[in-house]
Amino acid sequence: MSNSTNIKTNTHDGASKYIGMLPGILIVILIAIPSRFINSLYPPLSDVIVAIILGMVIGNAFKLPRMLIPGIRFSAKTVLKLGIILLGVSLNFFDVLKVGAASIWIIVACITLALLLTLYLGKRFHIPAKLAALIGVGTSICGTTAIVATAPAIDADEQDISFAVATITVFGILAIFIYPIVGDLLDLSQKTFGMWAGTAINETSQVVAAGFLYGEQAGEMATVVKLTRTIFLAPVMLIMAFSFRKSKGETASRNVNIVAAFPWFILGFLAMALLNTWGVFSTEWTGMIKTVSKFLIVMAMAGVGLNTDFKGIRAMGFKAFYLGLGAAIIMAATSLALIKLGGL
Repeated sequence: MSNSTNIKTNTHDGASKYIGMLPGILIVILIAIPSRFINSLYPPLSDVIVAIILGMVIGNAFKLPRMLIPGIRFSAKTVLKLGIILLGVSLNFFDVLKVGAASIWIIVACITLALLLTLYLGKRFHIPAKLAALIGVGTSICGTTAIVATAPAIDADEQDISFAVATITVFGILAIFIYPIVGDLLDLSQKTFGMWAGTAINETSQVVAAGFLYGEQAGEMATVVKLTRTIFLAPVMLIMAFSFRKSKGETASRNVNIVAAFPWFILGFLAMALLNTWGVFSTEWTGMIKTVSKFLIVMAMAGVGLNTDFKGIRAMGFKAFYLGLGAAIIMAATSLALIKLGGL
């Protein structure tokens, strides 16, 4: 009897959780629809950028009710993952593997260099080692996700996490606007820009935004490279945990959840690409899925904009800011140099 009651209670709680997200999801949809409409009227103006800017203006001009927050966060994270999964339908599975394999050596080199130099600069600026490590993993792998996943593994405190997230957020948002401008100035091809954005920009959402702002092909390339880069979160997190434990004379590596850190949605993306390669979807279905994917991505960008809190960013310490700036420049310059050197 008690088991039955528990099942009913859990089911009710789960349903309540998703119902509670509806108001936030609704406001994200209400931003995504005009963003898509504006893009249809004037295609050079990216719907992704419109959604981010509208979200940032609304989120910072008005005090959003707390009831909206769960749905906004769900859109910025989970809806984005669903959009990326569906994006796989527009790609060839073997092309995805080829791009991923070609970018691995650049990704490994950039992650290694960014982490080592961030830790070194952290010492020079007298920044706490754990904060420097969080900024390093956030910059080199996947932004806030990497920070939140790595923090318990190195026993970082709340202030370290907050400063690291604020640092990563400010440079990630700037990258969305700056990278396409630099790409145009350097006359980068769609393929080169996509490789660069996927290798160097922090968050998955920011990579997708910058990539699709530059062009459709750049957006797809950037997404594939970024997903390849995200896979490295688990091993880097384990290395960081081991390093910090060793520095304290500990042998155990507690609080390291590798399974939870692995980006499982990548498998869905690969599955959709494989189904497309096998010709499972008709042309009409492929077009419809791509349209849904794009709308979900625009929804997620609206969530990213609404989640951007300028007050929190202003509270960030100057030392953390300079370290984040240094890490961002290192990633941008190193990745582009290696891409050019490798002829990719």
